[in-house]
Amino acid sequence: MTTKRLGRGLAGLIETAKHEPAGGSSFILVPTAQVRPGRFQPRTSVNETDLEGLKASITRQGVLAPILVRPLAHGTYEIVAGERRWRAAQALGMKEVPAIVRPLTDRQSLEFSLIENVQRENLNAIEEARGYGRLLDEFGYTQEDIASAVGKDRATIANALRLLRLPPEIQQALHDGRLSAGHGKVLVGIESAAQQRVLFQRIERDQLSVRQLEGLAGKVVPARHRRAQRLDPEARALEANLQHVLGTKVRVVARKRGGRIIIEYFSHDDLARLLTQLGAER
Repeated sequence: MTTKRLGRGLAGLIETAKHEPAGGSSFILVPTAQVRPGRFQPRTSVNETDLEGLKASITRQGVLAPILVRPLAHGTYEIVAGERRWRAAQALGMKEVPAIVRPLTDRQSLEFSLIENVQRENLNAIEEARGYGRLLDEFGYTQEDIASAVGKDRATIANALRLLRLPPEIQQALHDGRLSAGHGKVLVGIESAAQQRVLFQRIERDQLSVRQLEGLAGKVVPARHRRAQRLDPEARALEANLQHVLGTKVRVVARKRGGRIIIEYFSHDDLARLLTQLGAER
């Protein structure tokens, strides 16, 4: 499956809506009470401080950027992008809100929501990873499709998806902002969930920086460092090249005679993608 890169996000849609004929997008005022939150919104929480700031901005200047909605039954609309603007307008008692109305599928709705939030840097690391995960699991996207759609390279998408391997309590800490994306990236590099939890407790207890965590991680998994030292430069280069080509974590385990190549995958769809790339379709 291939996807059209939506690059400019909502800004591009605004320009498109001005010139599209009837039956495409339309730019209108919709009754605030007839708008519903989106089912495919990747952001799962709204920062009250940010919302207050947005309300103050709307009070001074109005809603400068329209929300994106898709039509539902009985004259209602579902938000695809712009939920914070809608909530702020609703809280201010506004009867109408400017909107782009566009008939979108579920898959398109999730893609637009994700792109808009990623471009505005409105998502935390775990919300972004879960959004990518939904595109993979629910809508048949590949990592290449996602990378093309959101304007990022495949390695960035693969690294984001790795966060979904962390234990639930660590994912929740990332979601709540108690843990930074940098901390998450260090923890996901540790293979043992038990060791991840031990370090997570240390982070919360001692308020460890990412650099301090990296130092501790090196002590918790010394075998990994010993392996890196044993791996000759040619094997390390092969490992790095395979990771780049396959878009996933790869380990080369060298032995005196032969060795093993371990390829990791994140979901059934990701496995299917790898099998296709390797010419071993099921």
